[in-house]
Amino acid sequence: MNEEKEFVRMEIYPGYYGDESFSEIILVGEDMVLPIYVTRWQAESIMNGLEGNAPSRPMTHDIFIKAINLMGGSIKKVVIDELHGGVFMAKMYIEHYRNKKAEEIVMDARPSDCIALAAREGCPIYVAREVLMEAGKDKEGMGIKDF
Repeated sequence: MNEEKEFVRMEIYPGYYGDESFSEIILVGEDMVLPIYVTRWQAESIMNGLEGNAPSRPMTHDIFIKAINLMGGSIKKVVIDELHGGVFMAKMYIEHYRNKKAEEIVMDARPSDCIALAAREGCPIYVAREVLMEAGKDKEGMGIKDF
């Protein structure tokens, strides 16, 4: 993560809201929530990962995690670190070993993919405080009290 920025650890709210064309995934912190609009398919993939549901045939996020794990790597964290024109920017931090030495790979990725992969890998999700201050909402105002 960029050391100059302050980050807040967030959790995935176990549910999503939406209709046929879009859904809203909510990341929950201590006092704030971050709503992120995704497609219905992306929301279902995130919930499947969160609930540990395995489809009869692997989906794209399942294949990606398995490939990383089979190569001796793992996703250590995902970070939503910027907001440009209403679009969130995110990165995945992948650790793998080469010649018995740990190396970190940082990849640009869509927030929806990062969240779906974090749900499967069980890794932490961080949001830059400045992003949360710009796009976040009050937790209680969203009706989320105890989570």
